Formats: sequence, structure tokens, C-alpha cells
Amino acid sequence: MRSASRLLFVTLLLSNHALFAQNSLTDNPLKTHLDSVVHQAASKYLQQPNTVGISIGIYHQGQNYTYNYGELRKGTQKLPTAKTFYNMGSVAKTFVGVLLAQAVIDKKAHLNDDIRQYLPGPYPNLSFQGHPVQLVHLANHTSALPKSAKSYPPSTRDSISHLDKISQFNFYGRYSQDSLLRDMHAWRVDTLPGAAYVYNSNAMMVLSLLLGRIYHQPYEQVFTRYLQTQLKMYDTRVQLSETDLQRVAQGYSSSGQAQPYGNLKGFYGGPSMNSTVQDMLRYIQANLAEKDAALKLSHQLTWGKLDEVAMGLSWRLEQSTTVGRRIMHSGSTGLGFNTLCTLYPDRQTGFILFVNETTSQSNVDEMEQAILKAFK
Repeated sequence: MRSASRLLFVTLLLSNHALFAQNSLTDNPLKTHLDSVVHQAASKYLQQPNTVGISIGIYHQGQNYTYNYGELRKGTQKLPTAKTFYNMGSVAKTFVGVLLAQAVIDKKAHLNDDIRQYLPGPYPNLSFQGHPVQLVHLANHTSALPKSAKSYPPSTRDSISHLDKISQFNFYGRYSQDSLLRDMHAWRVDTLPGAAYVYNSNAMMVLSLLLGRIYHQPYEQVFTRYLQTQLKMYDTRVQLSETDLQRVAQGYSSSGQAQPYGNLKGFYGGPSMNSTVQDMLRYIQANLAEKDAALKLSHQLTWGKLDEVAMGLSWRLEQSTTVGRRIMHSGSTGLGFNTLCTLYPDRQTGFILFVNETTSQSNVDEMEQAILKAFK
């Protein structure tokens, strides 16, 4: 019995070692204390089943650090790099919030504007007992709007669920701005806007639509111009070109299945964005500096309490006695990616973590917290 238990232990040990060895490619030079802390945190993450690759960007007091682990695609033995594209999931919402802040700075809108003043025609349904939904409510998840733009009948939902992923992407991609504006007439606001936090990707999609109407240009054009002119970010965009796709990481499901890459478009679901560690480090540095007026405004408290749940404009806000302010957003997608972006203004430190699978967002959070200890 004792021999059998020992054999089982050795087998499990070898199995775990083989699993890690498969994912142990890295460009970490292992020369500094930070290198060692990152390596320990990344190695622990990669020991979890069905993990594939990691790209990490760190900004700390004027210095950028990048680390890559694992594989760009399973079986290739090819590392991701700081220029590898990942879909960042809901971290894309922070850009929508920043663009709203820029509209305020440009005096094209106010945070407390009734959203109906930017809609074509009357929408009397978008208020509750005389209290309208405001732009700020869309940005801090307190709008009380439906979490889905359109309620499809069960038969349609069943048919969609049997389609392959690319066909599903194409189906929802046909949901246009006009589709959203039409379906908004049927929405009900059943509680006071601004009263309660309920995470709402659909509301963020409405906000991106309104920003396009505020600037009289498609949201993507306004967004791209802001990133390139204000932040010098040239590798962050909604859709990737054929050339870009040569640099994209292969995404995997939580069970380890390769996911087809979908260039998401349309106005159903929530905002989508692709970026690289290199570009996101520019975003992190600019956010920490807070010299850009729109970025600074996006960090201001608009709802909640810092010791509980607190929101800026799309950013989640936190405060602690150990690290001071923490500004963050995470993202997970059906495309096979998890992302975490965190800012610590009081320490002038920020992180971007991309993984090309969706096994566990909490494990990505744990990896970031382990690396943060290098700066304590």
C-alpha cells in the first residue's frame, strides 16, 4: 500500500513537471530581484492545467519591464513578445470611459447629460419616474438599462448556439447602430439610474454609440485619433488587419481548445479591443502621470465608496493603507484570452498581464499580486 502511494506521488510529480516544462519557455533573464519574483509568479501560474502563454508588462517609476512565457500557439515552441496582439476583453471599456472624459474636456458633453439629448427622436422610456439615464451612469455601471440589447426568442438562441464560433460572431456582427437605436425603444428602466451598481456591457456599447454621435464620426475613428495623437499608441484597435493577424496570439478555452479569432464588430454585447504589451505600457505610463486631462478625469470617483465598490469612468477604484490608490480593470473573452490592467498611482507602478486562455481570471489576479510584492 505504501509503495503504491509512493508510486502515485512520483507519477503526479513527474506529470506536473512535464506540464510545466511544456510551458517553461521564457525571455526572463533571471538577473534581478524583480526577474526572480516574476519568474516565481509566472511559473506558479503555468503549473495550472490548460495554461498556454503569458505576456507581462510592468511600469515602475520611469522604467518599463517586459516578460514573456509559454507559447504563442501550442506546439510551436514560439514565445509571445511585447508586440504580440491579444484581445483584451472588458479592459476595452476603459477606453470608452476615457473618450467620454475627453468629450467633457472638449466641452462637447457633460457627465450628467441626459443620454436622450444625443439620440434621434424621443425615447420617453429611458427614464425612471422622471429621472433620466445620464452619460455618467453608462460609464460607471449604474444606468439600470437592460444587460442585453435585444431579447432573442428561445428558438433563435438555440439555433445560434449550434453555430460554430465564426458564424456566431458574424451573426452578432450584423447587429448595427441602427439595430441598437431601434431596440432601445423597447427597453425599460425599472429602478433609479445612479442608485445601484450592476455591471453592464450593453450600457458601455450604448456609450460608444453616443460618443460617435457626439463627435459626428464613427467611434473607432474618434478613438483611434485620440490614442495616436494624445498617447502615441499605434497598436491598439478594434479590428486587426491581415498583417496584424500574423502577430496575434492563438486563444484557447478553459478546456484547452483552440478558439477561432473573430474580428468583432457591430453593436451587440460590449466594446472590443486588441492591443500589445508595448502599446499598453504607454497607456499605463500616461494614466499614472495623469498629465492628460481626460485620463485624470476618468480616475475620479463617480459612484460608491473606495473601501467597498467604487467606480470612476469605467475604471474600478480601490484604496488601501498598504498600496494606496489602485485603479484597475480585468477582461475575459470568448476568444480565449484573459487580461488584467492595474495602476498604483501612489507608487508610480502599473501592470498589464495578457494570457492566451481563459482558465481562471482569479489566477491572473493572484499572479499580479505576487509580482507587486517586488516593489514593497
